Amino acid sequence: MLLLSLITLFAGPLMFQWLSRSHRVARILDRVIVVALIGLVALSLVPEIVESLGWTAPVLVLAGYLLPGMLERLVKQAAETLHLLTLYVALAGLLLHEGLDGAGLAVSALSENPGFAWAIVLHRFGMGLMLWLIVQPVFGNAKAWLLLLVMAGATVLGYEFSERLLPLAGDRFIASMQGVIIGTIVHSLVFRGHVHRHPE
Repeated sequence: MLLLSLITLFAGPLMFQWLSRSHRVARILDRVIVVALIGLVALSLVPEIVESLGWTAPVLVLAGYLLPGMLERLVKQAAETLHLLTLYVALAGLLLHEGLDGAGLAVSALSENPGFAWAIVLHRFGMGLMLWLIVQPVFGNAKAWLLLLVMAGATVLGYEFSERLLPLAGDRFIASMQGVIIGTIVHSLVFRGHVHRHPE
């Protein structure tokens, strides 16, 4: 299951590139995918922290989404820097999430719960695509693939060190941070075109 989860992480970006050869199809696909990925965040990531934090979870997600925009309006001249800061926070959140995915796969293997493992594997297709859509418009293809490799490495480490990582998933402080980070992930996805692409 670990190998399959790594394959699905890369499958989303590869499929997106293949379909993007037609510019019209790419534009339509881009809009559909953005909506679908925001749905993935709402239906997959948010319920995890709601279970730990209760009604405060949506408040934290909303704060994570609104805070970057509020800062940008206050300091318009530094808008590009603030978008990049938001991007880095979002990537740190995804890195933690990938590690927890690996830990979840390890626990699923130990508890003989294939349904949970399949849920993680399928969910990672969207996570890989989300990472690509956030990073590729800003940094280009090469760095986006490199970051995918880093995320895959985090999954492997999470799998190997699951006993240390799993307690983090239930920790209230970490769950609160995840809530805010989920909001910044949505912000980075929706406003991903605001930072000019860097030359490769």
